[in-house]
Amino acid sequence: MSKKSSLGRGLSALIPKKEVEAGSGTQVQSLSLSLVTQAAYQPRQVFEAGALAELAQSIREKGVLQPLLVRPRGDAFEIVAGERRWRASQLAGLSEIPVIIRDLGDREALEIAIIENLQREDLGALEEARAYQALLDHGLNQEGVAQAVGKGRSTVTNALRLLTLPEAALKALDGGQISAGHARAILAQPEKDRAWALEQITTRGLNVREAEALKRESRAPQPIKVNPPRAYRQVELDLSRRTGTKVKITGEDKGKVEFNYASREELDRLLNLLGYEAEE
Repeated sequence: MSKKSSLGRGLSALIPKKEVEAGSGTQVQSLSLSLVTQAAYQPRQVFEAGALAELAQSIREKGVLQPLLVRPRGDAFEIVAGERRWRASQLAGLSEIPVIIRDLGDREALEIAIIENLQREDLGALEEARAYQALLDHGLNQEGVAQAVGKGRSTVTNALRLLTLPEAALKALDGGQISAGHARAILAQPEKDRAWALEQITTRGLNVREAEALKRESRAPQPIKVNPPRAYRQVELDLSRRTGTKVKITGEDKGKVEFNYASREELDRLLNLLGYEAEE
C-alpha cells in the first residue's frame, strides 16, 4: 500500500498495530518526563484546563493507557502524538511515561499529529485550517492534504478559506465569540462588508441562520434635486396666476414649460389664453 493511501486510513495505518498497543513487546518503552519535549508543531493550540485535570486524575488511578509517539531530537525526544497525555502526566506527578520511539521526518510527524487530533475531534476550526496550511507549506497540494488526513477535498478547501477572514474575525473565531458557521457567513459577504457583518453578529448576538441572511443596504448616493433658479420660480408663479393652473419650468438654458390641465374644456381655455385659435 502506498504512503498516501495509508495516511488516508488514519493513525493506525501509520503506526504498526504491535506498536500501538501498550504492553505488546519491546516497542513500548518508559522514558523520563524530563527527556520528553513539546512538539515542534502542535495543531491543537487550546488545552482546556478542566479536561486536563480529569485526565490527570485518571492517570493517577490507572496510569497512561496509551503510549506517546515520540521521535529522537538530539539528547531528547520530541512528542509527535500524545501531548495531552504528556501534560496530564506532569499534572499527575509522574516521573516516567510510556512511549513508542520512531525516527520520523518533519512532514510525516506533522501528518501524524494532525490525524491524531482530527480523529479525537480535538481541533477547533482555525486549528484545523492552520494544520492543513502547514501541510501545504511542507509541499503537499490540497488534494494531497485531503488524502493525507482522510478528508474530502472540499472539506480541506472550505477549512482553508477561514484563513482569509479579516483579522478581527480570526480573533473572534479563535476566542469563541463566533462559530465556524458565523465565519462562513462572513466570508459569503462582499469583502468590503465583512467587518460590518462581524460587528452585526457580535453586537446583535445573531445565530448562524440570521448571520447568513445579513444583507447590507445599498449606500449608493441619491440623486440631488436641483431647484429651478429663483427667477424661473417667480415666472412659474406668475404664469400659474394668469392661467389658473399649475405651471412647471425645467432646465436653464434649455428645457421645457409644462401646463397642467384636467379636462378638454380646461385645455381649450389654456389654448385660448395662449392665443391659439382652431381652424374652422
